[in-house]
Amino acid sequence: MYSRNEIKETKQLFYTSFGKYMGKHRSTHGKKIKWINYPTKVKHIYVRLYADHKIAKVMIELQHKDEEIRGLFFEQFMQLKTAFENMAGKWNWNENSINDIELPCSRIEIAKENVNIFDKNTWASVFKFYEENLIKFDSFWVEFKDVFKQLED
Repeated sequence: MYSRNEIKETKQLFYTSFGKYMGKHRSTHGKKIKWINYPTKVKHIYVRLYADHKIAKVMIELQHKDEEIRGLFFEQFMQLKTAFENMAGKWNWNENSINDIELPCSRIEIAKENVNIFDKNTWASVFKFYEENLIKFDSFWVEFKDVFKQLED
């Protein structure tokens, strides 16, 4: 097992390294972007990256506290699912999920198994997985974010 401090340091190095790795990319609209904290600019819609000793994920989380409003956001994603999948590929769609702080959310995610954040030999494949999926999502988001922005108001 790893100590709390080792886990913290490893995750910090992992995500710092990934941030540097992604420095070569700009968003589809040409602007520099912090890929680790992807700015959706829509309240309650977040892009999350996750990695542990088994799996890596890219997740879009809809975290509005109001279940009906969260449902509207998810429904809008569902209406755009064909466009999303044409641009970003097949992801898993879950309207009723729980996030890492035990709050209800809706989640659209893609995962890569058999990777380990504590094994630097797997970092390159995780970085490539994140890169590929974040860039694909960015293409979708740049084109369709205004639809979600209208729901925000």
